[in-house]
Parts: sequence; structure tokens; C-alpha cells
Amino acid sequence: MLISSKSEYGIRALMDIALNQQGAPVNRSAISQRQQIPLPYLTQVLRILVGGGLLKSNRGPSGGYTLGKDPASISILEVVTLLQGPVAPTGCAAAAGAGGECQRQDGCGLVGVWSELKSSSENVLGQTSLRDIMAGKASALSGEPEDDVTEKLDCIGVPCPLPIVRIAETMRSLGVGQILEVWADDEGAKADIPAWCMGTGNDFIGREEFGEQMKFLIRKAV
Repeated sequence: MLISSKSEYGIRALMDIALNQQGAPVNRSAISQRQQIPLPYLTQVLRILVGGGLLKSNRGPSGGYTLGKDPASISILEVVTLLQGPVAPTGCAAAAGAGGECQRQDGCGLVGVWSELKSSSENVLGQTSLRDIMAGKASALSGEPEDDVTEKLDCIGVPCPLPIVRIAETMRSLGVGQILEVWADDEGAKADIPAWCMGTGNDFIGREEFGEQMKFLIRKAV
């Protein structure tokens, strides 16, 4: 399954509020600035989180948002399900039953695969709480690096396919296990970078959105 940008924004907003509320509501403009999330989009996400009971909204000049539950009781699965729906690799797996309403359910050999993948995703996300994520963020704030980045590559403003060419050239200079951090804003490059990693056998660690820009982490595996 693919975690949507709405879910990523929601998790980051919850984490920001948890770290900054300190007995007072957190202003959404401050969240937008710190997390580099477009304010109109953030407003939509916050509204959904309030409706789901994960946040409380406080109106007035000193208003803002506070958590509606203890961070330890907010699972990442709850956030993702609220913001983007069931966690499932396919539509049939998301529906009731292993095969949902698929007409090929009886003879489909993929039903068990999709069902197992759905269960695995739910287990991982369900066992990870907002407090767990905050603990990782606290380490980052204390100066401990989240990843041992070896090299950084700026491809902002570079049209596709040039970012892929530059990534390939840079990766050749790295040793196995070293990590490359890539920044890109070209829509084609955003889609091609994960595919390039899978095609070359390198490890795609993850990505993070910052408005129109996106950061990718790639570990050299071959």
C-alpha cells in the first residue's frame, strides 16, 4: 500500500502538536510553517483529525489545537485509516472478506497474498503509536541523526530524466550501505526515483514531502 501525503501530513501535524502544546493550544499557522505543509491543505487535515477525536479545536485569539488523546493511545493505523481509508494493497482486500466483491475471487491465487499483506501492514501500523514516533523525533532534536546520510544531491529545478542520471552517477561513487539524500521537485522524478531503486536493486528507505519539494533516502545495496 502507498501512504498518502494526507496521512503523512496528519502524522506530522499530530507530532508537532504533541511536542509543542505544553499546556496551550498550538496555532495552525505555526504548524504549517514548522512542518512546511500548505496551510489550506493542513486545515483540511486538521478538520478530519478533530472529527475523528484525535484533536481538540480551541477557538479565539489564542486558540489552536491540542491532542484529543494520549500519544501512547493514538496508533498510526488509526491516523492512516481516518485520513485515507482501509489499509489494503488492493480494492478487493479493502472490502469485506479476503476477496471482497471481486468476480474472480474463487479462482484467484492472489487473495491470500493480498490478505496477508493487509494484515501485516495493519499489525505494524497498529503497534506503532504517536509516542513511538515522537521518541524518534526527540532523538533527532537532540542532535542524533535519523539516518547516516553519506551524500546529498540537490535536483531541485532539474527536469526529468536528468535527476535519475545524476542519482546513478552519484551512487556509483558510494560504497555498499552508504546513504544518498536526494531533493527533487519534478513530478516525473518523484515517480521515477522509487522505481529506479527497485529496478537497480538499491534500497529505497523512504521519502518526505515539503510542499512541492520531496526528499528521498536511498541506500546503496549493490
